[in-house]
Amino acid sequence: MASLISDVIKDVFKEASEKKITLTPDNYHMLFCAAAARRGLGASECKKLENYISKLDQNYQNELKKMNVRNIDELFAFISSRLNRANPVDVTKINLAQTMLLKRILHAINLMHNTKAKELANSSLSMLDGTIGVESLNLIRDRWFEFVSHFDDTYLRRLEKYGIKQNDDIETIISKIEKSKDNSKDIDLKYTKICELIIAALVPSIAPSADDDIARVSEHLRQNPSLLSSQAMEDDIKKCILKRVRLDQNEIKHKISILDEVLNNLNTQIQNFATTLLNNGSSVDSAIFDIDNINSIDDYNAIKQKLQKTSNSLRSEISAMGLKLSDDSRVIHDLKERIKELEEMIAKSSIKKDELTGLNNKNSFEVELANIEDANAKYGVDYALMIIEINSLDEIRLKYGANAKDAILSTMAKIVQNRCINGEFIARTNSDEFMILVANLDKNSAINLAQIMINDIAGYKFRYKNEHIIVSASSGIALRSSANNQSDMIQKASKGLMIAKSGGINCIRVV
Repeated sequence: MASLISDVIKDVFKEASEKKITLTPDNYHMLFCAAAARRGLGASECKKLENYISKLDQNYQNELKKMNVRNIDELFAFISSRLNRANPVDVTKINLAQTMLLKRILHAINLMHNTKAKELANSSLSMLDGTIGVESLNLIRDRWFEFVSHFDDTYLRRLEKYGIKQNDDIETIISKIEKSKDNSKDIDLKYTKICELIIAALVPSIAPSADDDIARVSEHLRQNPSLLSSQAMEDDIKKCILKRVRLDQNEIKHKISILDEVLNNLNTQIQNFATTLLNNGSSVDSAIFDIDNINSIDDYNAIKQKLQKTSNSLRSEISAMGLKLSDDSRVIHDLKERIKELEEMIAKSSIKKDELTGLNNKNSFEVELANIEDANAKYGVDYALMIIEINSLDEIRLKYGANAKDAILSTMAKIVQNRCINGEFIARTNSDEFMILVANLDKNSAINLAQIMINDIAGYKFRYKNEHIIVSASSGIALRSSANNQSDMIQKASKGLMIAKSGGINCIRVV
């Protein structure tokens, strides 16, 4: 028996050490009884609580089982509370006070910014405002027990990437996030400086221009320098560096091939001319030799003919070479003219500005839309499409003339440009609409930007030929993340514009 008790005591100390439990008398008693039960040792001291409870009324025994009383002190507290309720007046006051306390606690929970807890708190308050009974209280208790049992706050771990390890206080969390955001501004500034260096390094040294991929990556970096932290951008930069090297190499090869061809042609012409000169030189030498042997007029005439023939041959060769050079010059001139025509055609096809407003046109909008969609696919960059249109512009044209309409559109373009200072892309895609692409902007921020523009337009005093024209605008907005594809996004923004125009003046709708 002594050995068994000794083992139980060892178990107690071991368990207390492993679970870091302070061995107060109550804790020691609880651990001792649990260890003794595991080893099959019956101790009368461990059954005192059960013996005392068995002597109480059955209703009290059932109530104690629900309360999970663990020691004699808790049993004594229970009995004391029941004895203190002996006075019906006091019991009523206590119940009322407890109910009010419970309501205050529920009101406090309602302010804790947790949707599920708020809904449950409101439901509990509604039940307490009705007839309060044991069943209703038990129902409220069970619901809160279920809430606590299934409560999962693991989503708070996502805050760790912002340096937030402790998340017990929402105000502290927000302060740390704001501080992290302030730090991110410094990081963005560093990214911006690095981006300028990288973009400069991507420009070919010898090739006349960069290719589309290099230009696209450079534009993405300018619009969002923080993309430097993404693996996809790192891979694209590496590819662009290789392309830059290849572009320079190809340009050198191209220039060398042109020079080589010119030199080969020149060498061939020189060799042919040298051969002709050599052949004709031999004829001249022969004629000179014959001069020394002139004995008659016939010999003179023969030498004269030989020299004339040599002269004619040289003149013919020189003339042919001149004609060849003339032909080459004409070919070069034709090539220059063709190149000039091609340059003019390219210049016309690359016009990216709207003549009236100076904004980007539809073609440049489609190019930018493809670029930003590429960034969305590669780097997860969300973006918004905003369509802004002047209301009743056709009526203004009919009343005041086409020049008034053009003046309003031109002024509206300047107003919109003044508000787009963070790299937003603005284009006039048809006669009345302005399309704006905005990267890294959420729904509320997009609405705020559109509202500012519309307020500026509505507040501007449009005057045409000393007449004040009242102008209003409408806007439709769609986020790329809320659409299946680009076409779906454009359709949603257009639908939002239609709804906004039918909703009154200066309206904005997000679809």
